[in-house]
Amino acid sequence: MTPLSPLAHPTLDLFLLGYIFAASLGALLYFLRFWRSTRDPLFLSFAAFFAVQAVTHVAVVGNVHPNEGSPWLFMFRLAAVVYILAAILWKNRRNSS
Repeated sequence: MTPLSPLAHPTLDLFLLGYIFAASLGALLYFLRFWRSTRDPLFLSFAAFFAVQAVTHVAVVGNVHPNEGSPWLFMFRLAAVVYILAAILWKNRRNSS
C-alpha cells in the first residue's frame, strides 16, 4: 500500500473543516430559531457557541499549518464553553428558586 501524497492530506483537512463549518452554521440557525420563539437565554448561548465554532474553524483554514493548534483559538473556544456552562448554571438556579 502506498502512502498518501503530501498534498492529499491538507486537502482532506480543508474539506472536513468546511464540513464542520457548515454543520456549525446549521446548528447555529437551529438554536436561533428556538431562541426567537422562546427568548430563553440558554438557546442563545448554544447559538453563540456554534457561531464561535464556525468562526474558529474558518480561522484554522487560514493557518499555514492547519493541523497545529493555536492557543488563541483554544482560548476563544474555551470562553464559548464557559459561557454555555454559565448559562446552564444560571438557568438551573433560576428554575430552582
